[in-house]
Amino acid sequence: MIVKIFLINTFIDDLFSGGQAMVVILRRLGQTHALQALARELKAPVTACVLPYKEGFAVRYFSKAGELDSGGYAALATAKALYYVGLAPPDQPIRLSGVKGPVQVRPPSGLDSGLSLILPPAPAQWPSPDWAQGLSESLGQAAVLGFLDGGSHRLICLDKKPEEILPAAITALAIPNQLIISWPQGEDGYGLRGFGPAGEEAELPVNLDFHAALGSFWSGRLGRNRLRVHHLALRPALMRVEVTAEAVELSGRLQIIFKAVPAFSEPEHQAI
Repeated sequence: MIVKIFLINTFIDDLFSGGQAMVVILRRLGQTHALQALARELKAPVTACVLPYKEGFAVRYFSKAGELDSGGYAALATAKALYYVGLAPPDQPIRLSGVKGPVQVRPPSGLDSGLSLILPPAPAQWPSPDWAQGLSESLGQAAVLGFLDGGSHRLICLDKKPEEILPAAITALAIPNQLIISWPQGEDGYGLRGFGPAGEEAELPVNLDFHAALGSFWSGRLGRNRLRVHHLALRPALMRVEVTAEAVELSGRLQIIFKAVPAFSEPEHQAI
């Protein structure tokens, strides 16, 4: 069933940074419990299981705990592996069909040496609620420029990088799953930190959809359609965002850390 396994770092600033993903190239898509067991064995934040399908590729994403509906940076890692083994033409975009529908990854262009994930444009309305003014002290005296509730995540944009972020401020915001705090980083981009119910996130979040909204917001504020993005975490990430009327393009460098052919055998499973 398994052809090859890759460990790939995405949106790297240096060699061992950014989002870490395992990519498993398959001959056929096995049963869910087998794929989940493999993800637990590999122990990466996200494992992508992929094989050719129709005019693109079918892919399923797993954490150690369960299946994910979005691959995020693992979609870029998947495309990197597919280009590397020659399953996709190097000058053509890759279509990945997952649980949430298809996503597109573009090959390197002249503007960036990495791959690009195409996100749909996000609404530009960012109301600043009345309660946000009371957060200034807890957010290092930084004023709130805008707030957006995305359902599974909330975004807060500040006028400057917070000197510190007090835990009481995070608790008061009643995080649903994820809170992203962002600020202008120089004249050409923005920085951000991510928080979950257990505290600050150590790695790049798997779901990168919030960058469609953040990219549009900071593009309007800074008057630039190309932005440099610094994600601060235990494994920091560096990426670029390009905003157009049709899409938000999120790009960055990737590095294959290792590739392997599995040495174990497994019983046959009925394909699904």
